[in-house]
Amino acid sequence: MRKFTLIIGLLFSALNVHAQQKELDSLLHALQLHRDEDTARLALFIEASYDYSFTDPRKGLATADSAAKLAEKLQERSSLASAYNYKALNYSALGEDSLALAEYNRGIALRKELKDSAGLARMYHNAGISYFNLSDYTQALAYQEEALAIFDRLSHDRGIAATNNSIGVIYLLLADYPKALQHYFTSLKIFEKLKDTGNEGQVYTNIGLVYYHMEDYKKALEYHFKSLEISRQNGDRYSMQNTLGNIGETYDDMGDAERSLQYYHEALAINREMGNNRGLANDMVNAGIVFYSMPRYDSAFYYLQHAARLYEQLGDKHGLANALTYLSGLYQKAPPAALVGLGIAPARRYQQALSVQEKALALSRQTGNLADQGDAWGNLSDIYAAQHDYKAALEAYRHHILLSDSVVNDEKKSEITRMGMQYEFDKKEAVAKAEQEKQKALSAAELNKQRIIRNFIIGAAVVLLLAACVVFVFYSRKRNAEAQSREAAFRTQVAETEMKALRMQMNPHFIFNSLGSISDYIAKNDTEAADFYLARFSKIMRLILESSDKKLISLADDLKILEGYMQLEVLRLDRKFSYEITVDEQIDADNTLVPPLILQPFVENSIWHGLSRKSAPGRIRIDVKKEGEAILCTVEDNGVGRKMTMAAAVANGKEQHRSMGMKITRERVEIINKMKRKELSSVELIDLDEGLRVEIRLPFEAAF
Repeated sequence: MRKFTLIIGLLFSALNVHAQQKELDSLLHALQLHRDEDTARLALFIEASYDYSFTDPRKGLATADSAAKLAEKLQERSSLASAYNYKALNYSALGEDSLALAEYNRGIALRKELKDSAGLARMYHNAGISYFNLSDYTQALAYQEEALAIFDRLSHDRGIAATNNSIGVIYLLLADYPKALQHYFTSLKIFEKLKDTGNEGQVYTNIGLVYYHMEDYKKALEYHFKSLEISRQNGDRYSMQNTLGNIGETYDDMGDAERSLQYYHEALAINREMGNNRGLANDMVNAGIVFYSMPRYDSAFYYLQHAARLYEQLGDKHGLANALTYLSGLYQKAPPAALVGLGIAPARRYQQALSVQEKALALSRQTGNLADQGDAWGNLSDIYAAQHDYKAALEAYRHHILLSDSVVNDEKKSEITRMGMQYEFDKKEAVAKAEQEKQKALSAAELNKQRIIRNFIIGAAVVLLLAACVVFVFYSRKRNAEAQSREAAFRTQVAETEMKALRMQMNPHFIFNSLGSISDYIAKNDTEAADFYLARFSKIMRLILESSDKKLISLADDLKILEGYMQLEVLRLDRKFSYEITVDEQIDADNTLVPPLILQPFVENSIWHGLSRKSAPGRIRIDVKKEGEAILCTVEDNGVGRKMTMAAAVANGKEQHRSMGMKITRERVEIINKMKRKELSSVELIDLDEGLRVEIRLPFEAAF
């Protein structure tokens, strides 16, 4: 079973009106001494209810109720709003966020009546935490942004810092790591300025989670242990259990199961004492994952099932989706004896796994969590494959790859692209990169050589011509430096464009679609079609690899590659279009040289954006003829055209697609003009009544 990332017990800053928390024992002692039903006793109740949220939330609820009753008696409406706030905070600490929101909304209404901007911002902030706990991330972010806008207007440093930290947590869960770090570091700078070590520790553990998700475990542990030291010094058990769980998860990913369980059990003990059901659920699901890897299936089932029940009670859809995904994996992978011992029929393992995983996918769609959705699709692919439903398995795996790639750039490579092509691609890219570095080194050496020669000439000229040559020398120096700078920049541009063209030739979309078609033929038991398609595919890839390191190839070879590409696309799209290639009799295709794959991006654009969106059969016509010192290559299709493509994009609320291949081809054409010192090359797009015509002019180059 693949390892899924689970964010455990992220702690927000719960805003208080005070810069520093008073000791709870001192407050309780003061309440014993001060028995008068006045505003002083009311203030003690309010402060004690806040402090209880970190140590004993049930006592905190009772204390907040006492504060609310006394505030109503004394008609202290501002204090009544604070009582609502801290009652909600204690509910949240117990995992009762629906009840917490009811109290927050009472407090928000009261703060608005009182026109208390600072108090209102605090209530928005804390309510946002409860929406987060209920997996309603849209509302959570909206409330936090309301709070931040008010705090910014009031220049309230502590509120700005705490709310930035909370927004960072939301972006972390949504896998937008750059935005998460941006908000965390903004928060950390302010807390450092305020010398607020408690909240510094909280931000440290959240930054550690970002590095954890980026798989930099050493950096993650560095921040987590900073946070743990601070929470132990401050006696902050809530932050302590949170950080212990994060450390346990990091050690688990590092392969140290025993140390991981040690930290999880320490966190579990604290959460049981506090009655923190959310923390218990997080620690149980992570301990269950470790037990599964050991493997200890009975313990894994016990912890994961308990975690799932707790998440369901809490209304935490994100946590429940993760727990169910791991349970689905257990149903798939546990040996029959282990399943029987748990009262599960082995013959029904895949039906049970599928049912649980589909529920997890539905939950992750409700939360909008792309990482959870990607994990669910990956597990579904495994289940379908185990049931020999390879078509469904492939479709699920495609969903998994698309969602996984949208979460973290380069986090995972597609398994399909690794099949057969990865080795050759890596080898050619390494060679191209080495050649680029060599060219840069040669350019630098040439510049250095020219500098030495130029300085010698300048020195001799100064000696011979004295002051009369000073103006000329400075002018020459400037002119030569600019010329060499332009030359070096041009060489760098050529090298970079060649690298881009090489990558464009190894088009991952084309490879992915071709391999997908082969897989589809295999799934349909159409071995003859699969063999034919595979032979064509391997031939065209061999031709591309052989031509990719050449600046020019024969027109005949280039058209052969292009025709092979179109043959595969015709097969993949079930003969949705036809094509025709004509070459002027004045052109000897075998002895005429062109840049490799110069027409391919425009043919690809015609297929993807012109013909594939057309219901009727389409056609592509390619003509090559001679025009003076140039050859004119025309790619014409009868597709939907650019206007309809733009209209469809606007109707769907999307930007118009911009072809990277066409952009690189334009850059190649510009470089050809610079090297020839003539404007012989050009690219022109002409809209037709039906479709698009592209005219590419290239200088005529004969092989001999």
